[in-house]
Amino acid sequence: MLALPTDEQLLLRKTMESFASDHALSSPKVLDTFDRGRTWDALASAGLLGLRSGNDGEPPLASGIDIMIVVESLAARLVPVPYMGSAVMSQELLRLTSAPESWSSGMEDGSVRCAVLFEPDLIDIGSQGGVERCYAYDGWDAARVLCLSEGEGQRTLECWEVESLKPIDWIDLTRNVSRVGLGEHLGSVPLLATAWRRWTALSLVAATADMVGAMHGALSGAVQYAMQREQFGVPIGKFQAVQHLCAEAHVSIEASRNLMNFAAWAVDELEPDEALLAARTAKAYTSRIARQVGETVMQVYGGIGQTWESAAHLYLRRGLGSRELLGNENFQHAAIANLRLGAA
Repeated sequence: MLALPTDEQLLLRKTMESFASDHALSSPKVLDTFDRGRTWDALASAGLLGLRSGNDGEPPLASGIDIMIVVESLAARLVPVPYMGSAVMSQELLRLTSAPESWSSGMEDGSVRCAVLFEPDLIDIGSQGGVERCYAYDGWDAARVLCLSEGEGQRTLECWEVESLKPIDWIDLTRNVSRVGLGEHLGSVPLLATAWRRWTALSLVAATADMVGAMHGALSGAVQYAMQREQFGVPIGKFQAVQHLCAEAHVSIEASRNLMNFAAWAVDELEPDEALLAARTAKAYTSRIARQVGETVMQVYGGIGQTWESAAHLYLRRGLGSRELLGNENFQHAAIANLRLGAA
């Protein structure tokens, strides 16, 4: 199946590239002073925080491809806002479960952020019974969190007010991962197996898009650096060894992009199991190359890429963080085998 973008999606990509450029994280040194509120308000004003809002049974405003474009564009410029955590994963869970409107109140206009609680390995959503060991992923200043409870074979989605957030040190410096103190319990709704598969498929696509965006941004910067950095009187980009490194990284990224494009289309167009299989395939391949491409970029930069003067290592960190979200390539390969054999 050839999933070609529509004119509207091409326009969205162009718009998002411009937006991300205006709100890019230029250097690690500005991480502590970056105005996340300004960027978040701009996303809200552009109508980008409610793309997957609505109730299950009604088509969302935007497709999986639209979400892919937004996430990829933000990652390519290291925009450090919790778009994936609040506007994608949280909102999709609320939509698929037809959760009470009060749970999503304020999310579309940007006044409230929501996060999903994950187990420490980031593979599965956290359980209400073990919330003290769980983390709010991409949960900068989150006011609500979502977690699960299980009983008699039925998963239930729980929503809680946040009483406190305690950020932890984590590999991805552009994302906030925190321990959570729970406040008021807002209620629970059933999470059906089909909804769970749909949510997992979209979330895997978003994680894949985040890696693809980070790899693309990192490689673009490395190519520009190679054209300017001179050694032996010539730009290092003239050396065949450097050219081959960059070319191989580009080919890997484009292969990943093709898998991602199909998986993003499949989110809304295929049956849940087929959409999940496509998403796991894209995530498995991209997780495998994310580290390879990141290390290639660091090799091109040399020692400067390791310093606080360069954003190169931030791209590598972001890719490695998204690589672990919902399982790395080893986890995805096992899950794909189960899907193929009809075990899950």
